[in-house]
Amino acid sequence: MTRSTYMLLQISVGLILLAPDARGQGGADAWGFVNARYDTRSSASIYTGYGWRGAFAMGGVLRNPRSGYAEMLGGVGAVLRTGANAEHWLAVASARTGAASSAQIFWLPTVRIGAVTTRATVKWSVPLKGNAAQKLAISPLSMMLPIGRWLAGGVAVELAATEGARSSVGTGLELRLKLPSAAFGANVLHDVTGNGSRLRMFLASRF
Repeated sequence: MTRSTYMLLQISVGLILLAPDARGQGGADAWGFVNARYDTRSSASIYTGYGWRGAFAMGGVLRNPRSGYAEMLGGVGAVLRTGANAEHWLAVASARTGAASSAQIFWLPTVRIGAVTTRATVKWSVPLKGNAAQKLAISPLSMMLPIGRWLAGGVAVELAATEGARSSVGTGLELRLKLPSAAFGANVLHDVTGNGSRLRMFLASRF
């Protein structure tokens, strides 16, 4: 067993043991989620999982039809609260792309301060097998204000850093529509390092 694999197992067990009693809708112990995303420049993805109280297991598929890149992953995680207005989704996963494999750590914080809601999706990939590079992505970090009862809007920033390559930074706007038990949103980001613009649409549902 490699050191990276051993660390991945340690983090997985720790998340499960430390998971609080964060129950789903209606106070039920069991709950689930589906998150789907389409991107005009990078991979489209779908993640789904089922949870018990504060712990969950998940699986995901990523596919970029423009480059042919494909990835499958599975992992475990926990939903943690650090205050009345701060929730954090933490997960560790093992991903496979062809003959290469990697460990992935996800952090999805949501923090509300007054009328402003800040969200982020942070993903750190560490290669376990093969010649893949270490990667860190924040896609995106957004700060939103309510526009109406069902709509919110604000600014978004993303960062992508790959070992041995030039990092990219994008800035733009994001809109989020609140739906029953779900949210649909879109953001338009311009890469300030000169790599053009992108449109990203996403749907997040919890049941």
